[in-house]
Amino acid sequence: MAEAAALWQAGGLDREALVGQLTTLGEGEAVHALIGDLIGEAPGHEVTDAAGTGEWRAELLASRAKAWAHPASAGLLVGPHVLILTDGRRGVVLTAEGTRVLKASVSASMLLLCQTIVMADHAVDAQELGTLRQQRIESTSTSLSEIEPLP
Repeated sequence: MAEAAALWQAGGLDREALVGQLTTLGEGEAVHALIGDLIGEAPGHEVTDAAGTGEWRAELLASRAKAWAHPASAGLLVGPHVLILTDGRRGVVLTAEGTRVLKASVSASMLLLCQTIVMADHAVDAQELGTLRQQRIESTSTSLSEIEPLP
């Protein structure tokens, strides 16, 4: 998978193809291993204030997220310009220009953000599902009440 990230950064792979490959990682353990591989290939410095706070806020607010819980926690944030992989202790920011290492405290925050986004999405889905069920029940009972019994 690290090869796919390098291929994307070299222009040989479409960004969404890389995202597709990342989202199919079956478990957090695979993400942990990938982060280790990517850190080994990343520059020896951590992400600092390379972009302004406003730029990071906009990037994070426009992100999609995936979280893995078993057997180990990990997360993926897919922003308009960056991909962030984190396991809560370590993390990397992938851009078309290269790979940067996240500070441990930022990595933990990014994992929490991934988990929060996914939980909120599931809660909305559950609420919508409940609403649809209730609508179906109401429409069925209304439809059934309109059927006249035979004498």
